[in-house]
Amino acid sequence: MVSRAGVSGIAVKMESMRPVASGLRNRRWCLALIGAVFVLSRFIYSSLGVSFDSAPRLFYWQIIDPVLLRDAPWQSLLYLRNQPPALNVLIAIVTHLFPEHPGRAFYPIYMAMGLALAVCLFLLLDRLGVSRWLAVLITVVCTISPVTVLYENWLFYEYPIIVLFCAATLFLHRYATDCRRRDGLVFFACLACLGLFRVIYHWVWFLAIAALLCYAMPRWRRRTLLCAAGPAIMLLAFYAKSLLLFGVWTPGNDVYGSIAFSTMARGDLTRYQLARLATKGLISRLFVYTLDDVDKVTPIVPPPLPTGIPILDNRVKSTGVASLDSLWMVEVCKQLRRDGVSLLRYRPLAVLGTIRDNIGRYFLPADIGWPFDGRPDTNALVLAPVLARYDLATTGTIPGHQFAWLSYITTPLLLWFGLVRSVRWLRGAIRHQARNAQELTIFFAFGNIAYVSAVVILHDFTDQNRIMFEVFPLFAVLLGCSIASVIHAPVPIGRRIRGALRRDRPQGAEFAS
Repeated sequence: MVSRAGVSGIAVKMESMRPVASGLRNRRWCLALIGAVFVLSRFIYSSLGVSFDSAPRLFYWQIIDPVLLRDAPWQSLLYLRNQPPALNVLIAIVTHLFPEHPGRAFYPIYMAMGLALAVCLFLLLDRLGVSRWLAVLITVVCTISPVTVLYENWLFYEYPIIVLFCAATLFLHRYATDCRRRDGLVFFACLACLGLFRVIYHWVWFLAIAALLCYAMPRWRRRTLLCAAGPAIMLLAFYAKSLLLFGVWTPGNDVYGSIAFSTMARGDLTRYQLARLATKGLISRLFVYTLDDVDKVTPIVPPPLPTGIPILDNRVKSTGVASLDSLWMVEVCKQLRRDGVSLLRYRPLAVLGTIRDNIGRYFLPADIGWPFDGRPDTNALVLAPVLARYDLATTGTIPGHQFAWLSYITTPLLLWFGLVRSVRWLRGAIRHQARNAQELTIFFAFGNIAYVSAVVILHDFTDQNRIMFEVFPLFAVLLGCSIASVIHAPVPIGRRIRGALRRDRPQGAEFAS
């Protein structure tokens, strides 16, 4: 028989377990609701005519010639010199598994990424202490956004990067909370995969985050290093290959870096003005043409001797566009860099104008300029009415006027919130005070937003709004945490402001009238 004390103890334990069970049940209901909304929204978008756009694999600079991916995939991936391999590996796998209809096979893959993004974003906001109704609201708005749907139906590396950033932030919080090896391993694996999709997330960025985590969690330093070791080796192997085969430590720096530098130095000079400068001998005639004008550029920069490796020898892809992975393009971009230096000496302040234009594009909605390659896009035309209303509500952009006035208010406010919380975390870290997982996660989110912002404003020359969309889950983290901090503030925000005003008022001011 069980004594009364035993029955009482069991009852107390059952009562203590009810809130936990209720919380898990509520979380499951929230996830079920988010999943249902995701599926329903995709069905509605599909009925409107939204379809997956796999055309970029035919002509985007970042993607290997589809004929080479089909006939010589391993050799082409090995000698891919200007891009991290992840996107091309994905395309090569799908092309060989579904040779008849590779474009259709990408749709379920990207759809699964979209569902994973929704789940990870809700779980992340929930773990950060954002109330569940608010976490569901932010997740649903981000999930059903027409801008998100555009990126979800576009064969490029932007959407995988978005999903990886959200997953990395979630598993960072899990690792900082419980210090479990599998969470740390998944976190660093996500970081390494980011580096294998886009070169701006390179090995220095990876090692800096690993060092930060070692400093923030000194008790678990050895475990952190062990979790980071495997993904770091995978990422560094890619850079070692680039150094051994091509003598370039940062892949694409001599091609994409030269294009970015020369374009920023060009500023607002027209083609006619550049032609006049070329006539005077200040620059070559490269700026007069585009890189796809291969027949016109070849007389200016002759091709090097062939190597017998198609991806390095072919100046033009089978689809008719220039191949940026050819060794000829390396010589072209060397000349572009020399021309950029000449322009910078001739007009040193032109870069400031380019940076000003970059800032203007930085605040634009992520669908302005879609799909960023000059061609009309069916999905953008189908979603045009919805996008116009969404952009007006979220950024203040009026159709036909590329000025996002609301973004000039909300974005600095979110960045200021992230900066304040990050500075608070840094002060605690310097003083060796206790540091919680929420503050570390906010620091990670703000730090990556600041890093990407600096890259797209000071180094890139176009599509700032597209690149900034890669970190929109981190903006969602700052948004959710900032709203939660206002809701849960011990003193209402209005009373705090009035109190501050009263403290700043000089003595006797109330009798001044």
